[in-house]
Amino acid sequence: MKIINNINGIPLHYARLTGNPYGTRGIPRDFAVDDLFLKTLEAAFKEVFKNCPLGVPEVITTAGILVNKPGQHGHGRAFDLDAIFWQNDTLVTLNFLHQKELYIGVESYLRRHFGIVLNYFYPNHQDHWHVDTSVPVDFNESSRSETYYLQMALKYIFGMEVLVDGSWGRQTQAAVRAVFERLGIRLPITTKKNYLQFLETTGNLAFELSKAEASPARLLANLTDVLRGLPVRYKNGALEALNSFADHQETVEWLNGLDGDPHAHG
Repeated sequence: MKIINNINGIPLHYARLTGNPYGTRGIPRDFAVDDLFLKTLEAAFKEVFKNCPLGVPEVITTAGILVNKPGQHGHGRAFDLDAIFWQNDTLVTLNFLHQKELYIGVESYLRRHFGIVLNYFYPNHQDHWHVDTSVPVDFNESSRSETYYLQMALKYIFGMEVLVDGSWGRQTQAAVRAVFERLGIRLPITTKKNYLQFLETTGNLAFELSKAEASPARLLANLTDVLRGLPVRYKNGALEALNSFADHQETVEWLNGLDGDPHAHG
């Protein structure tokens, strides 16, 4: 077991305190971690930030490594990633709905190193990624966490009409077949070599998409996604108000004048 306050020279901070709440850079803290797990973390973060167009960040906030609880955290072999802070950019995991491309880019590379990655759609993990090495890196059709990721990538990166529900079915299978054919990747996805190739290709494409400046239509689509995630008692009224704005003739003309069809990304 080692005590660390950085990974590859990137400072580790804690941001779950009253004075330093979630979503801020928090404060520096020492963390205990299993020696072998640390090597995996170092390799994973090296690959993530080598490929990320934003480069090496200034701070990473984590909700913990060694934690007094059952499972891999109790052995210092799990990591909860809250947010990543670059000089002029920030990825907060709770903001997935309007940072989809950057989020999926990071997760794609994390999955090349960790057999377990629990993300935004996995119950009780909207505000962090949980990663650990308790199982090998591969794709298993019965894995909810892996299927959530796959459906996220198919829907938000490759534009496939799939439901992100964590369940492997005909719709997801057909989308995988179509996307793998488009990318020139062999099937099945359950072959590790094919899965790793998909992760790398998806990560690179997601990072490339994240570099594009958000258009007004794209921002409007992101806002719609956020509103859809609200509790029912707030959601319907908010969506009706947004739709009234988006469908208003003057709004349509204004958006068309900026970047084309306001519904193109909906």
